[in-house]
Amino acid sequence: MEYLVGLAALLVGAAIGAAIAWGVLRTRIDAVRREKDEQTEQVRDLEKQLHSKECEFLDRLTAQKRELMAAQEEHLSEAVAKAREAQRSELELQSKLFSVKVSPYVESSESRVLMRTRLRNVWGYQYQLLVNGIPAFAPHVVQERVQNSYTFDQDKLIELAREATQAAVQLYAGGASQFVEIASPIVRQLGRGKQRGDA
Repeated sequence: MEYLVGLAALLVGAAIGAAIAWGVLRTRIDAVRREKDEQTEQVRDLEKQLHSKECEFLDRLTAQKRELMAAQEEHLSEAVAKAREAQRSELELQSKLFSVKVSPYVESSESRVLMRTRLRNVWGYQYQLLVNGIPAFAPHVVQERVQNSYTFDQDKLIELAREATQAAVQLYAGGASQFVEIASPIVRQLGRGKQRGDA
């Protein structure tokens, strides 16, 4: 019997020891589980903070990119404005140095044929190269058309000469028309001794 009591005491002791060990182990498992949950929560908080920091960094980076692009655009605009101003100044200087004066040109000369006076009417344009506003060469006359008639319609001839002058400036000067000065018409009436305009 003693043996049975000893065995029962051993079994009771083992059961109590196992219950205590289970309780300690269970407490330890719960503690580890709580620690794991806390660590998981901390990792999530750290991930949220990291995400928040990434968003802040991206926002700052985007703002800096916008500022950089605005500064670059401003510098580009300034450079374009400076280049245009330099080009304008250069063209202005060139137009002061070299220019061409173009004038509508009308010439009328009379001759006696039998009992009538016949007129030879010429219209076109006259051009002359100017350097610093001073004529460099003698003027050159381009005759667009010659007409023989018995009347002299000065206004009509001047209008035809103006049209010829405009066409010549468009054709020959094109984009460089800032170097061309269209002057007042030159009208010459030969044989009568009358002249109007400059030579």
